[in-house]
Amino acid sequence: MKTIGIDLGTTKVAVVVINEAGTVEKVVSRVHHGKLETAVPGAAEQDAGKIFDCVRNLLEELPQQVRQEVGAVGITGQMHSLMIRGKKGLSPLVTWQDCRCGQEMISEFNRVSGLSLHEGFGGLTLARLAAEGRLDDTMQAATISDMLVAELTGNNVILTDPTHAASWGIYDYTRNDWAFDALAKLSIPNAILPSIRASGSVAGRMSAEASTKYGLAAGIPVVNAIGDNQASVLGTGCDVKQELYLTLGTGAQLSAVVDSMPANIPAELEIRPFPGGRFLLVSAPLCGGSAFAWLADTINNFRRDLGDAELPRHELLDRLDELALEELQTEKTELVVLPHFLGERHDSALRGTVCGLTLNNTTPGKLAAALAVGIVRNLMRPFPVDLLRTRKVVIGSGNAVRLVKSIQFAIEQEFGLPLQISQMPEEAASGAAKQAMKSRHIQ
Repeated sequence: MKTIGIDLGTTKVAVVVINEAGTVEKVVSRVHHGKLETAVPGAAEQDAGKIFDCVRNLLEELPQQVRQEVGAVGITGQMHSLMIRGKKGLSPLVTWQDCRCGQEMISEFNRVSGLSLHEGFGGLTLARLAAEGRLDDTMQAATISDMLVAELTGNNVILTDPTHAASWGIYDYTRNDWAFDALAKLSIPNAILPSIRASGSVAGRMSAEASTKYGLAAGIPVVNAIGDNQASVLGTGCDVKQELYLTLGTGAQLSAVVDSMPANIPAELEIRPFPGGRFLLVSAPLCGGSAFAWLADTINNFRRDLGDAELPRHELLDRLDELALEELQTEKTELVVLPHFLGERHDSALRGTVCGLTLNNTTPGKLAAALAVGIVRNLMRPFPVDLLRTRKVVIGSGNAVRLVKSIQFAIEQEFGLPLQISQMPEEAASGAAKQAMKSRHIQ
């Protein structure tokens, strides 16, 4: 028997099929083109219908024989996001990249509630909608992953798990439930919230209607959705007490699994639930691989404005990587780059800076080298040094780790640990499939 893992990412959908041994047998993925254009400054929204259509199309690509052998479905996807199911159907998905509220509004919500909401958090979206008088008890809020679970099972009640609930910023870790007192202060109706169930629990079974639509067998278990950060760790990890997990795609994440919740952590470090009653410490800067790509785009902007032809982006990125690696291998980086180009969740007003400039050290290679180091240091900075010292290896994933050799070098140099690049395709989808396999056996 096989299981399927589905990852509803920010830009694409991935589907992975694994067998009983945990071996990946099939991988399909596709850009979902779900982005919606909006005139609202800072808004980031997507069309969930397009994303679900992409899921259906990818499942149709799987051979019928494979689909018939699937015995359970696991789902993961972009965290922090929020959408509403109401009388008018599904709202647009407000993604983790949404930053329309601004620091003044966020500070007021946090003052009133005692919470620590940040841009892109689902709880902030709910607080904004409540303040605008746009919520009522007939609505149901969900992450897009939770909404797909409801779509596949036909559940009338939306379910979520602690990993997704915590990502909204309105979760009470001490009670393992919603922070109801804070929600009341923000006028967010309790009835709108999903019901929290354990990570890995079975949310329901594939309905006959969904079976016809998505091509999977009716009656197979559909497992409660899990956050993509936690799913990626499940997909790549072997010994969570020895490993650090570093992902660089458009954004960035550095994660470490711990047995208990630490005290006095900095604002830049998030505590997220992890299956098995453990916790995930996460540094999640908004700019990851896109910070390195910024230099290539800036060079082409200069060339265009000066009347020269732009260079092919991929060739320019490759050359910058070569120059950066040469710099890192031969001398200490003179420049210091703080890659806060998009701000950060804990401080949306932050901006990128370059320090240490002289009249003769601003070369493409030196800037690229400083960017590679700056991206890695930005991930490491919030973590307690003592915790980092207990780890033996960095497990790397994401295209910016796989393809950019200067970033690989910077990771090993800054951590003082070997880098092991994950060979697991589509780590988050693979982790969701592994969790579904485990849940099916427990059943």
